[in-house]
Amino acid sequence: MSARTAAPPVPPLDEPTRTAHWGWNEHRYFGHRVFEDLTGRESLAGLVGLSILGRRLTADEAGMLDDAAVVNTLADPRIWPLKLTRTIASYGRIMPALAAGVLMLDGGRVGPYTGCEAAKVLHRFHAELSGSLEPERVQAVVDAYLSENRFVWGFGTPYRKKDERLVAFRPCVERRGRHLLPYWKTMEAVAEVVRATRHEEPNIGIAVAAVTLDMGLDPEANGTLSLAIMHHMFIAQAIEGAKPDHAALRELPSEYVSYRGRAPRVSPRAQQQLGLESRPAREVTREAE
Repeated sequence: MSARTAAPPVPPLDEPTRTAHWGWNEHRYFGHRVFEDLTGRESLAGLVGLSILGRRLTADEAGMLDDAAVVNTLADPRIWPLKLTRTIASYGRIMPALAAGVLMLDGGRVGPYTGCEAAKVLHRFHAELSGSLEPERVQAVVDAYLSENRFVWGFGTPYRKKDERLVAFRPCVERRGRHLLPYWKTMEAVAEVVRATRHEEPNIGIAVAAVTLDMGLDPEANGTLSLAIMHHMFIAQAIEGAKPDHAALRELPSEYVSYRGRAPRVSPRAQQQLGLESRPAREVTREAE
């Protein structure tokens, strides 16, 4: 019997966690003492910003995230991501419905992660323009982008000419003076070109991207931030959908369902076993049992 070979040592992490530390009588979050530094001094928006940016937001930045969360509240349950959340919740469980709503939107063309793609596009435009916002230069950069892409992320709103959320958000940005910051100014310059070229208005996705890029947020993290400020809508749908009187979302009563189509088919082998003659399928109407 051969000697057992010792397992190689587990490689250490490249760097220890900076996120949190549990301690006796006091805990730390990104280096801040939870009870002494954060309790009573930090908001939910501030904690979201700290979690994603790794630094505490200023009061103005946290207020900007609060404004973004409020104007993004488009929670009609007929919108399909929210409808699916309600449908899953109708089985009686809230947490699986929330998890499904989040997973379903990962990389989607609607919902929070459109903000991630819009942030990437705006970051690219901003880098290529290098602070030069002359109309001719902006036109050339946008034209070059459209020669490679079918559309510009962050522009256009389904079924309406303007995104009413951005209409409400713009005064919030201007009131805080953040419309004078670099990424917001780049967004406005690009919007002029896209509006003239494709007749599309910017939507809330690229507006929030501009605000958060001006805060120093990495473009890749914009989807996570957008989810954080939209999560309340999914929570509300999951809670309401899990109520007992929403069982119809899961299964319609049979008296409301009827079948209209071909009659069931029987295979040739089954016909021989049953002594049936082969006959063509015919159209039938059969009420649901």
